[in-house]
Formats: sequence, structure tokens, C-alpha cells
Amino acid sequence: MKQANKAHEADKDVTSCITSCGRLDLLSRTLDSFMPDHQRNFAKSLIVDDANTKEIRNWVEKNYPETEVLLNQPQLGQMKSIDKMYAHVTTPYIFHGEDDWLFQAGDTIEACKKVLSAESKVSVVCVRKLSDLQQRFQENCIRKEVDGVSYALMPVDIHPEWLSFSFNPGLVRKSLWDRYGPYEQYGTEERISMVMKKDGWMVAFLDPGACHHIGGDAHVDDPYQPKRANTIASRLRRSVRKRWFRLLRKFGYDV
Repeated sequence: MKQANKAHEADKDVTSCITSCGRLDLLSRTLDSFMPDHQRNFAKSLIVDDANTKEIRNWVEKNYPETEVLLNQPQLGQMKSIDKMYAHVTTPYIFHGEDDWLFQAGDTIEACKKVLSAESKVSVVCVRKLSDLQQRFQENCIRKEVDGVSYALMPVDIHPEWLSFSFNPGLVRKSLWDRYGPYEQYGTEERISMVMKKDGWMVAFLDPGACHHIGGDAHVDDPYQPKRANTIASRLRRSVRKRWFRLLRKFGYDV
């Protein structure tokens, strides 16, 4: 029986990788909604906590003992944390998650695999609810279906920077990180998306999707990334900067 169980474990081809930063209240809700329907898919489950929160490690060990918690000391920031976690992955697929998403009941892994198999230029199949996206993205996506799975494909030109890659919860090929990593070199998620956009990568979303964001009011600043624009003046500066950079890229500058 033990040998059969080990063989079954060896057949699993997905590693769960979740980023965390000291928010046990949100992480516990995420895991409690996600793990019951998904854990059976995973050869390994990893969480990296960038706040070195021993309370998180102790809680996870008690409630999800099959999950390994990596504590960062010193703090590494999002990109280095992801690289650290992905370096432990030996499976062909990664289910990437964050500590502030609430999942509805049901397993999404096989549906995501079907989309990846059908779409060679999809970087990640996100399980975030499609209705969470701005209306213009919902209207301009390409609705498709494969083997009973409905999904929405985001064309390369749907946004100048975003929607060619995402860290929203979803399934991704490990080979993508092997090719483009380490992600630390890009600095931000947006920059990764811009790099992949040049190579024709697109994001797909399960339709209608299976989770929504719950951490909007509990944002944690990453010391290695630009701070959020929280005032009218800072939003205006950000908007002008983005438009200036888009203009520069249009004329061939790499910014």
C-alpha cells in the first residue's frame, strides 16, 4: 500500500506556490477555501512568507502539514521570493497563488491544463473571476472552449503593458520560468508582462473563473518596488510617466 501511494505521488505534476507577507488572517481564508479541493493535485505545496512570520509557519504546520513554509530573513521582496520558491519546483506545472484570494468550491487544475494544452502561446491560465476585469477587457477578449472548458483569451494588443503575464492565481508551465527567470531581473510584474508581450504571450482566464481578491484593504508595500499611487498627485504623475514611456517604446526605446 505504501509503495502504491508513493507511485501515486510521483504521478502528480503540479507544485502549489503561494506568496505571503505576514497576513495570516488572509492566508488562512485563502488556504481554507483553496486546499480542500486542490491539494490532491500537488506533488509539493510551498509557501514563501516575506515577513518571516513564525506564526504563519506554525499555523500552516498545524492545519496543512503537507505544505512547506519558507521564511525570508532578511526580506527579499516579491520577485526574489518567487524565484526562491520556484527554484524548489521539479514538476512541469506550477499553480501560482497569493495570500489574499477567496476560492469557490471545485477543482480548477484539470480545466487549466486543458487550456494550456490547447494554447501554446498562453503564459498562464488564471482562475480569477472574469467579471473582476474591466469591462473593456471582458468585451475585447476572445471567448473559446476546449473539451468542455470555457475560457477567455486576452489578445496581445488588448493592453500596452498588461495581460501577457500575471501573478493572479492560475496554472503556469515551469518551463516559462526556466526560460525567462529569474524574475528578479525585471523588477515588477508589469515589466515581465511587457517582455512576454514582445514574444507573443497571452493570458487566458477560465470563464467564469473561480476566485476573487480579498486583500485590497490590507496592501503591504514591497520595499523593492515602486509604492502605490494613493493620492491624486501621485496618480497623475504615474499616468504621465506611463504615457511618456509608451511613447518612447513606440519609437524603439527599451524603457
